[in-house]
Amino acid sequence: MRTLIIQLPPGLPSPSLVYAHARLEAEPGSRPLALQWAAAPLLPAADRQSETVVLVPAAALSWHRVELPAGLHKQAQRVQAALQGLLEDRLLDDPEHLHLALQADGAKHPRPWVAVCDLAWLSAHLNALEQAGLPVHRIVPEFAPGEASSPVQITGLGDADTGWLWVSHPERGVWGQPWTALRQAGLAAHEQLGLTESERATASLQAEPAAVAVASELLGSGVRLMPPAQHWLAAVAGDWDLAQFELRANARSRQLKSWQRTASHLRHSPAWRPARWGLWLFLAAQLVGINAWAWKTRADWQAQQNSWAQMLRETFPQTSLVVDAPLQMAQQVERLRQNSGQLGAGDLETMLAALGQALPPGLTAPRQWSYQTGQMRVQDFRPDAAQQQALQQSLSALGYTWRAQGDGWLMIAPAEAKP
Repeated sequence: MRTLIIQLPPGLPSPSLVYAHARLEAEPGSRPLALQWAAAPLLPAADRQSETVVLVPAAALSWHRVELPAGLHKQAQRVQAALQGLLEDRLLDDPEHLHLALQADGAKHPRPWVAVCDLAWLSAHLNALEQAGLPVHRIVPEFAPGEASSPVQITGLGDADTGWLWVSHPERGVWGQPWTALRQAGLAAHEQLGLTESERATASLQAEPAAVAVASELLGSGVRLMPPAQHWLAAVAGDWDLAQFELRANARSRQLKSWQRTASHLRHSPAWRPARWGLWLFLAAQLVGINAWAWKTRADWQAQQNSWAQMLRETFPQTSLVVDAPLQMAQQVERLRQNSGQLGAGDLETMLAALGQALPPGLTAPRQWSYQTGQMRVQDFRPDAAQQQALQQSLSALGYTWRAQGDGWLMIAPAEAKP
């Protein structure tokens, strides 16, 4: 699935304001992002297969940790008011004028992070993009605090004159300083940033090409060269979404895009390649197994049909054409029985004998009955429930069917019985 990443500029929307943006045609890979700049009406058009992600610059956000009251996650409508009350004394502006966003699965963390930015500024940019035909599906921070076990992340952006050095700390949030301030202070960079020597030693250092030289000068060796805006990929891959509370418009569309993003990740990500191969091999094995089972079943059925046909020809050599061997065998046996004068199960004498044998003690034999081949209808015969059950069980043991029909009873020979 394609992803359009748009970074919001610091000012309010205007006709001359341009947005930095980049497009991902597939899963993030090793290829650097192709950065472009355009006014809102000239941004790339969105389609049903595209996801629009807005990137909030690090300078526009402040980070705070809070302790949520127990059970607050069960009352979603009160979360925003609770956050405003908890942060009221820490914020420089009225909480009603700020947008607050809680860390994903905040209820699972003892002290979750809250991202704060100017509500009017963010809403104005979202409206401008909406008017340009770009509904926003996610809002992500440029940098976010890492997991508790992750190292400190230090990133140099821009150039040596106007760039910034940003720190993403798992316990203290995100903050930054411009290169010029770091140079003029005369202290080691990690001290100016408030980092200990051990944190600096284990930190992950990266910088864009125009800033890698000054970053190496201030931070020492170990600074990794990062293509421009490559840190956007980590921001998009994170689980943050600032579109909360009053900015939850298009929630269903965002959920759909989230499912599409997950499906695209499973389909294209190299990390899932072994699972994809295993799934295809499993499906192929199942297909081969089903075909082999079907072939074996058909072969067994054909062998059985051939066996019956061979038996029919050997028993009745006069049979020239075999269509249904079991049926033809039964017909030939019945013809032999009739020619020999033997009684069959469907003959009247046999059926009367079977009925007399099955009658329970105390039940008088019926006096009115009518017969047709394989069936005998009995009238003026009224057994009680116990006698009826006993009679039915006895006839069933002899292979006959006994059931009520109208004001009488019907006895059916085995060869004539219906399911």
